[in-house]
Amino acid sequence: MEETLQWGIIGGAKIAMEAFLPALHRAPEGDIRAVASRSGSSEQFEDVPVFYGTYEELLDDELIDAVYIALPNALHAEWARKAMEKGKHVLLEKPAGVTSDEVRQMKETAEQYQVVLMEAFMHQFHKQHDVVKKVLQSNKLGDWKLFRAHFSFQIQDDTNIRLNKELGGGALYDIGCYGIHTMNQLLGWKPEKVTTRGKTRGNGGVDLMAVALFEDGSGRIGEVLASFDLPASNRYEIICENGSIQVEDAYRPDKSANGCGTVIVKDKSGQVVSSVHVKDDAYKNEIDHFHQCIRESVQPDYTMENSKDVNVLVESAYQALRTQKKSNIRY
Repeated sequence: MEETLQWGIIGGAKIAMEAFLPALHRAPEGDIRAVASRSGSSEQFEDVPVFYGTYEELLDDELIDAVYIALPNALHAEWARKAMEKGKHVLLEKPAGVTSDEVRQMKETAEQYQVVLMEAFMHQFHKQHDVVKKVLQSNKLGDWKLFRAHFSFQIQDDTNIRLNKELGGGALYDIGCYGIHTMNQLLGWKPEKVTTRGKTRGNGGVDLMAVALFEDGSGRIGEVLASFDLPASNRYEIICENGSIQVEDAYRPDKSANGCGTVIVKDKSGQVVSSVHVKDDAYKNEIDHFHQCIRESVQPDYTMENSKDVNVLVESAYQALRTQKKSNIRY
């Protein structure tokens, strides 16, 4: 392996070119080697040294150490597996798979070929969530009772792949997974049941809006809303016995007016105790952590077992949406 880790990007999605690639340029231990796109052309990726018209060609490039996969959700498992079989480390856009079985199989493949595999929930590498953890760990607000997450934006283009069911589209898959991830990973919560209601696109189409209500036997509730219909918003709130924590611009703080995430803590009377603006580079932090895992041959802090738990919750929410009945969650 060369001193600088060489990357390939599979898929020319907007997030790959406008978020991941600039962050890779800011990361000292990595560099871009190639991009592969079936629909693009070399002129579109003139800042990338090598352009491949097929994904297979990129995976055959022996100079590439790691690949970032930014394909439609339904293609994640297939190309992650093919990349790992070629000995490539894989950073895989969320959601890792459209079923928990896909996630389990990817985990086994990573172990078999001894490569690093991580699902790219980049928001968790932003320091604003460390502020939240410290407040919770202080126990000044008491135990948490209600979690709420809201992620929405409006899709105007009917050809957007997020609206294609065969490609793994849907609001819960695309943006609801963020709130579910926070609920499960930041709070360390494994709810037992879920009820989901929503609006679908036509007869049997993707979910344009969905609200999943999670619960356990202790009375705790988690509410996750995802929508392609509502105005843009991305935030979560943790309501505790003696106050609450609100995180504005929780999932794309880099897109906020000041480029920061904002953590607001209130007491039980609703008065603001503190309001902190946190500026950080979540995408670069994610890449730096991934590089460290490769160099030290260790698992990421966010493991594929963690990814499996999050995927189980997303899958269970969809099951409840399809049946319109409360679903038991089996991890």
